[in-house]
Amino acid sequence: MTFSNLPAPVEAFLNAAQTRDVDALLATLANDVVVTDQGEEYRGDDIKGWSDRCLLCAGIRPVNVVRRDGKIIVTMIVWDDICIRASGPLQVNWCFTVAGGKISALTVNHEPAPELPAPVLAFICAINTLDLDMLLATFAEDALVNDQLHDFWGTEAIRDWAASDLIAVRMTMYVVKVVEHYGHTIITANVDGDYDKRGLPEPLVITFYFSISGTKIVQLIILRNRQGIY
Repeated sequence: MTFSNLPAPVEAFLNAAQTRDVDALLATLANDVVVTDQGEEYRGDDIKGWSDRCLLCAGIRPVNVVRRDGKIIVTMIVWDDICIRASGPLQVNWCFTVAGGKISALTVNHEPAPELPAPVLAFICAINTLDLDMLLATFAEDALVNDQLHDFWGTEAIRDWAASDLIAVRMTMYVVKVVEHYGHTIITANVDGDYDKRGLPEPLVITFYFSISGTKIVQLIILRNRQGIY
């Protein structure tokens, strides 16, 4: 997974979507582009109305990218205040076809979120929406986080760790595997962010081992998946 080296119109589209720049977004599209969103097609002048609606949300962040059959499939997290309070952000696949330096086709479909214990799902949502307070609320006061063999005990230490190692680097998580094992939840995820990627594999695969008591995370162990098997 990488959000660098994307075709120029796709990169420009994603930047415009995140900054809510409708004119810049429309400039990435071919004149005869067809946008299919949840099975409904938009062409010509109708695309302006579609783009206005799709940029009304409070936040849009790419969390995964796959290249398949000549297409670029970007998974986006899309949210507003209402969906965050209700069921969390939407996970949406945007499938781009590029021709002649423009986006010639775009298909948008919702991707079902993985079924996870509520505090684990909230933890992932908090990372992908850069919400430090939401993230901290998933932990018990005396919880333990062990990140790559470094211990962080209690919410004060966890806050400092999360602020610097997750939120500040704008980390994203895209879940690729879930294992429930004797009451523990093991998440394997592709991760990305604004950190030094020299010498790191592509994608960077990290495994998160969650232990939950009641409605809170009491222990989280984070290890790099060096086999890359998921």
